[in-house]
Amino acid sequence: MTERKNVDKMNLPGTIEAETNREKRIMNSVANTSIILMGTLMGGFSEFMVNATGAMASGMAEAFGGVEAGEEVRGKVKQEKPEVIEKIRDMMSEMRAGIYEQIEQKRQEIEPFLSDPVFDLGPRKIDEYEFGLPKLSEELDDAALAQYVLLLESEDVKFGELFKVLSEWMNSLPALPGKTNSK
Repeated sequence: MTERKNVDKMNLPGTIEAETNREKRIMNSVANTSIILMGTLMGGFSEFMVNATGAMASGMAEAFGGVEAGEEVRGKVKQEKPEVIEKIRDMMSEMRAGIYEQIEQKRQEIEPFLSDPVFDLGPRKIDEYEFGLPKLSEELDDAALAQYVLLLESEDVKFGELFKVLSEWMNSLPALPGKTNSK
């Protein structure tokens, strides 16, 4: 009788490893989708604020100091834009680390509620797509998340399709205890 070697227990149904892997994939899928959404919103909002502030400041400078003053202010705002973008990246990085940390801290509380098969739909859908990046069901670093945000911002059709499905999936998930309003 030959013994099976190198069995990947992570994918053997019914094993503790497979169940743990399933739960991690679900929690990572939810966390990463949320982070990408927040990153996109923060990026868009900051872009808007920088542009609006720049327009207002240069308009005021131009009104009081002439065209040259307005152009100077526009130049300064343009110069400071990379610094604003870097601060947003730092905030995203902190947010990502905080979310992953919370997942680890609350894992034992959350895991019993993941038995509903609806939770499997997100990771299953993620597996259907390939973007040349680590999967959204994995714990991602800042660089991978930034690439996904860029895919969404650049209106990549395939990623837009997946992101829409994931957003709908997340909205369909049952609320975890402690996250509902009690009356």
